[in-house]
Amino acid sequence: MASVLKVDKLDPQSGTALEIGTSGDTVSIPSGATLDISSATLTPPATMPASSGVNLTALNATNLGSGTVPTARLGTGTASSSTILYGDNTWAAAAGGITTADQWRLTVGFAGDASPIASNLERVDTTAGGQSMLGDAMTESSGVFTFPSTGYWLVRFFVQWNGGEDRYLVNTIQGTIDDSAYSVIAQGTTFIQSTSGTSSMACVTESIIDVTDTSNVKVKFNAYSNLQSGSVVGTSVTNATYFTFIRLADT
Repeated sequence: MASVLKVDKLDPQSGTALEIGTSGDTVSIPSGATLDISSATLTPPATMPASSGVNLTALNATNLGSGTVPTARLGTGTASSSTILYGDNTWAAAAGGITTADQWRLTVGFAGDASPIASNLERVDTTAGGQSMLGDAMTESSGVFTFPSTGYWLVRFFVQWNGGEDRYLVNTIQGTIDDSAYSVIAQGTTFIQSTSGTSSMACVTESIIDVTDTSNVKVKFNAYSNLQSGSVVGTSVTNATYFTFIRLADT
């Protein structure tokens, strides 16, 4: 039969140390009882036993002396070298910044008109001069360019013309939002004035396109010579007539 000791206070016999029990003993506080140490100093063991910390409050994170908080505990989503943690505790790609840029060029020139320019096209690849692309690549088929991802894209069309006198040289960008009906969305106009021999002129046009669907939003490029005396310049070793595609931001 258990013994019961009823007292109002326990004081140590001498000094300030009071020991309850012996090593190996278990001292239990029954359910419903309250151990009030709010006015005392509690010295826990170096290694705390496993228990839930749900009721621990006012924990100061500046006192974390070692270890690393797992990224999964910081927010939802996937933490990686290409994502950052936003204020809503979500890992996502950093907003802003250029992540995709691609250039194509005309490798062989032609005289007269082309609607669209559909042959002798290549991605800019003169690596000896440091030319390259960033991110995902544009694709081209029969002069129609398809975007690799949705987003706001800057599309630029630069044309170099050679030839005799021609009062009306035009380069246009055409776009579609349904992979069918195309409209002129940008147009550049120049001319060649020649007193003798062959002269040159350049013209650039560009537009920002909201690519909401890569299957339907596409572009193509046209060139027109009024008197058919102007020729579009093409070369595979430098950018003479070329097309630039830069993704600016998410749609």
